[in-house]
Amino acid sequence: MSKQKQTSGDRKTIAVIGADDHNLAMIRAIPEADEWRLARVLEWQDVQPDNGRIDFHDLYRQARERIDALDGKPDAIIGYLDFPVTSLVALLSRDYGLPAASPEAVACCEHKYWMRKIEADVFPDNAPRTAAINPFEVEQAQKNAPEFPFWLKPVKSHSSVLGFMIEDEDELDRALHACRQKLHFFGEPFNDFLRCLEKSGGAPEIGGNHAVAEELVSARRQFTLEGYVWQNEVVIYGAIDSIRIGEHKSSFSRYQYPARLPEPVLEKATEMTRKLLAAFEYDGSPFNIEFFWNPDTDALRILEVNPRISKSHSPLFRMVDGVCHQKVAIDLSLGREPEMPHRQGKDNMAAKFMWRSMEADGIVKHIPNEEDVAGLQQLLPDLDLEVLVEKEQQLSSMFYQDSYTYELAVIFLGGDSEEMLEDSYRMCIDCLPIHLKPLPEMA
Repeated sequence: MSKQKQTSGDRKTIAVIGADDHNLAMIRAIPEADEWRLARVLEWQDVQPDNGRIDFHDLYRQARERIDALDGKPDAIIGYLDFPVTSLVALLSRDYGLPAASPEAVACCEHKYWMRKIEADVFPDNAPRTAAINPFEVEQAQKNAPEFPFWLKPVKSHSSVLGFMIEDEDELDRALHACRQKLHFFGEPFNDFLRCLEKSGGAPEIGGNHAVAEELVSARRQFTLEGYVWQNEVVIYGAIDSIRIGEHKSSFSRYQYPARLPEPVLEKATEMTRKLLAAFEYDGSPFNIEFFWNPDTDALRILEVNPRISKSHSPLFRMVDGVCHQKVAIDLSLGREPEMPHRQGKDNMAAKFMWRSMEADGIVKHIPNEEDVAGLQQLLPDLDLEVLVEKEQQLSSMFYQDSYTYELAVIFLGGDSEEMLEDSYRMCIDCLPIHLKPLPEMA
């Protein structure tokens, strides 16, 4: 018997925090989507403004007003972007009585210092040495820092903003100076979120305007597990390789799915994930967790935990498994156990390539036009391109960038093999012109 089409009155209302056309289109392609009514609650540019200025209280207020204005109570609230979306989803789910991880559990993932302190309790022999750093107390920061080299990063940021490899005192001074200039862009709104919690993660005196100095955990291989917690049980539905480039191998070149990893490594990573999320009391929500693995020593170290699905991985799941994994977030918020298809897509492998500039700075002089892309899509029908820069834009004016490169475009591709993906990407770079005029590096 065929399934009867849902009427508008029967459909579930899914409130999307930080909506955009590209991701909503992928959600509408999920087979069950005719059962849902997608409500755009805050737009992408509201929650990730180009100038980096986030008013958390105002976003929270706007989101509640727009949800209250919907025709009836929402049946689910989801997001697929980093802070402030993750925090807003947690608070709003609590406010409207919908299934989700608690704001306190989300904060334990988001707050890099709290996460490391809890990790040290769970894995005392495996967690990196970590120190909280106040960038405005330089002398004390130098005393508290681990031995060189180490990574310095804000308590809260994303896209590797203000993340620095520190190898000597001069680099530490420069990094602390950069933190003093920009740390508050994330620190102040993150503090606003922390004030909404019913309890802290164990170090309430360490807030959003602190940085974290931690022992290096990087290794040759990096990968991410995508999963969810359902009734206190961790379920992993995908592993993605993260390939890095750059001076410190800190800039992502591509994400590739499925990851090429030995089964024992996946089993060990899953068990570590289970123990850590249990310590956070994290339940009823999706997550992704990043690991470093050293194939020579078999050492496995946790990089970070994100209390959300990865939007970057969504097209990869769609190409390989058949649907984007926004389905997981929606199922969980609707109070039901997710059912993700497995290897039912058209491609054996898929990748998100990040086209980067290694220039210290530059001016964008030319970008691909619609004809350039349409011509290439005749050879690569699955090509999905998003150019992130505009003509005459200065690279250093871009806010959400790591400390060593500038991301010019993202390219999603599917194929039968890793070799095919790499060949297709090289063709894109050759055929899609992005021209830069380098600027001299400031002394």
